[in-house]
Amino acid sequence: MQLIIIIIIIIIIIIIIIIIIIIIIIIGVKRKPDVIDIIEKKRLQWYGHVKRMPEERMPKLIMEWIPLERRKKGRPRKTWMEGVQAAMTTRNLEPDQWRNREEWRLVSGRRRQLL
Repeated sequence: MQLIIIIIIIIIIIIIIIIIIIIIIIIGVKRKPDVIDIIEKKRLQWYGHVKRMPEERMPKLIMEWIPLERRKKGRPRKTWMEGVQAAMTTRNLEPDQWRNREEWRLVSGRRRQLL
């Protein structure tokens, strides 16, 4: 009789543990942002800030400048704008969302969507 009670208690404990694990998986555990998330967030914040600047401002002119020289041989380095575009695609951002500052502030802080 006591053996049956002990087995029932063990089964109940296992079921409770499984339910807790399922709840954690469904709700999700808040994870600490990693360095890549922080860098991409700051990069997107700066991108939105510069894009909203007037056309004659120096940071905007530099960001939109295209050099006339040819690149060196070999694989080209990743440009800053390519990094911004990659961060926008991983966060499912639209190209013109930077126009609305409040919306951009909310969505640029969005975490990356891992596959």
